[in-house]
Amino acid sequence: MTGKKLTAFLAALLVSVSAYAADVQLKQNEVLVTATRSEKAVEEVPMTISVITSEDIAKSGSATLADLLRDIPGVQLSSTGSSGIFRLSIRGENASRTLVMIDGVKISEQKSMDGAPLLVDVASIERIEVIKGPASVLYGSEAIGGVVNVITKKGGTKPIQGSLSTIYDSGTSGTSTSLSLFGSLGGVYYRVDATDTVQGDRKDSDGDKVDYTKFDSTNYRGLVGYKNKNFDFGVEHTVYRSDNEVKTGMENVDPSVIGNTKMEMDLPEWNRDKTQAYFEFNNTNAVLSRFRLDVYHQNTFKEFINNMYMKMSPMMPVMSYLSRTKNDLDSVGFNAQTNLVFTETNLLILGAEYMKDDLEAKESIQNFGQTSATAYKSDANQSSMSFFVQDEQIIAGDFVLTGGLRYTRTETELESTNKGGQTPGSSETDSTVGSLSLTYKGFKDTVLRAQVATGYRTPNLQQLYMGTTHGSSTPTKSNKDLDSETSTNYELGVRYMAKGFDIDAAFFYSKAKDYITTQKTVDSTTASGFANVYTNINDATTKGLELALGYTVNGFRPYIEATLVSRDYEYATYKTEKVGLPERFARYGVEYSRAFGKNVLFNADLYMRYAQSADTEDAAGAVTTDPGYSTYNLSLSGTYTFDSGRRLMLAAEALNLNNEDYYLAMATESLVEPGRHFVLKAGIEF
Repeated sequence: MTGKKLTAFLAALLVSVSAYAADVQLKQNEVLVTATRSEKAVEEVPMTISVITSEDIAKSGSATLADLLRDIPGVQLSSTGSSGIFRLSIRGENASRTLVMIDGVKISEQKSMDGAPLLVDVASIERIEVIKGPASVLYGSEAIGGVVNVITKKGGTKPIQGSLSTIYDSGTSGTSTSLSLFGSLGGVYYRVDATDTVQGDRKDSDGDKVDYTKFDSTNYRGLVGYKNKNFDFGVEHTVYRSDNEVKTGMENVDPSVIGNTKMEMDLPEWNRDKTQAYFEFNNTNAVLSRFRLDVYHQNTFKEFINNMYMKMSPMMPVMSYLSRTKNDLDSVGFNAQTNLVFTETNLLILGAEYMKDDLEAKESIQNFGQTSATAYKSDANQSSMSFFVQDEQIIAGDFVLTGGLRYTRTETELESTNKGGQTPGSSETDSTVGSLSLTYKGFKDTVLRAQVATGYRTPNLQQLYMGTTHGSSTPTKSNKDLDSETSTNYELGVRYMAKGFDIDAAFFYSKAKDYITTQKTVDSTTASGFANVYTNINDATTKGLELALGYTVNGFRPYIEATLVSRDYEYATYKTEKVGLPERFARYGVEYSRAFGKNVLFNADLYMRYAQSADTEDAAGAVTTDPGYSTYNLSLSGTYTFDSGRRLMLAAEALNLNNEDYYLAMATESLVEPGRHFVLKAGIEF
């Protein structure tokens, strides 16, 4: 579908208001979220938010968190060549500027070019909240583009319950099998989850295997807690293991030809272990209505192999660059929050957060021309202490004014290193951000919202002190004088839900400054004679519309989820609107739901995924165009509930029915998406 046809299609839907808001919170008024750090119905939240519920997950054939997130307005995914490692961007801000949390605990990443990956098992997820736009006042660094908070499942309603499910994907000949046991008795609750995922090589539109696209993952999680009328406390431990092949697109290049570079990559380990203890007090009749404390230890371990082969002159043999890195990151910290209700019209939230990352980075590098590898080891840490306050005041019954501030003190240190070009040292930085929002509920079934919010991102250890070779003879060097990135976002939105219609629309404008990027400089100490240096030279301006529209009649839901976005980059030497981002992307279709008696519920969804082509312009003015795509898809699911309360769930998906070759993040991906394929899922709850 061309851009003009898509625009006409959107306009027709707007005129008729015959569309569907796939944001689940608009379908189910009873869904409560914690995006504002207090439990609210979605329509009362002053920011743009999307929610994926447990019911959506149950009827979906998705085996990964990325599959669940890919159609949310404003969200784009990338895998950077690895089928099993996904990252997401929100409103054009890449993964390093998007905060990913699990139960309110950040997945930290201190030595990566691409931000934190989505290392969580779908079987453990209760719901997902996606906040779009800066949310640093409540959630801190990285929340320039937005926040993804994954809330995991807890106990059950009976002493012994369980679930078992399996998913088969013909696009990879892969399977994912999950088993959970859970329950509660006398206030004590527990849960045990286990999932094993094995995915083979992808198959393209011709049915041929795409080499270097296999991945495996396993997840184990145990939880025990106690809950009564006012208290809830518990402890959990999660073990996530993954082994991912990486496709570079340069594996089969002939390195004996001068000018060619053969590149091989692998991620044999990218793991996450987390132990978290929590305590929560609730008493809605007291001034201290809620107190929450989370204490945690988290370890993320990544092993990355990057080998390059090339011939530099006719008289020389093929030379090799062999690199193996192991990054071992320990994170410890706490989150504390108090909710105070002084009057029926006022809520005051006070909070404090502390996190310390200790990174041990080991590298084994055999550079071009060397006969043996050289071992390097660096130890570094970064700690941050934050205090935040948010006050919510109801004015004249229909207006709610919310304002907040956060102050953060960050200390960064490179303790020791034996790698040339790195010097031990330390630095400190302060960040203060704020937000102000207003909602109005004076119109029947309608909520209007307006918000201005600032966000920030603190430079990480790699950027400040450690640098990286990232598979090149031209290294990227650190810069201890980097400033924090900042962003200011203005937003107007409306939510409407009545008479079968549901609408959620947001207009946004964002200005980001002091982007951290790299600048190439002459450096006689490197093999190539050049080096890339981290520096604050880029600004970005983003404006756009996120739209979710819907109408329900006789069980049918025609719907659309659409994003219109324009983004400008301002570099040190040039400015461009062609930044590799499609200006329009959407999902639209028709969903049908019907109950057969009291036991059977059936759902069907026929839909299209669309993304416009993306242009990228370099400093010389050369433009590269990556083609867009349109795929047709069908999803079917059914649930049979036994009189005993047990449930049998079946789901089937036919994806990319038109068998198109396309890329998820067009300007940055080397990994083609699967051709026409089918996903089957069967599960039972007992």
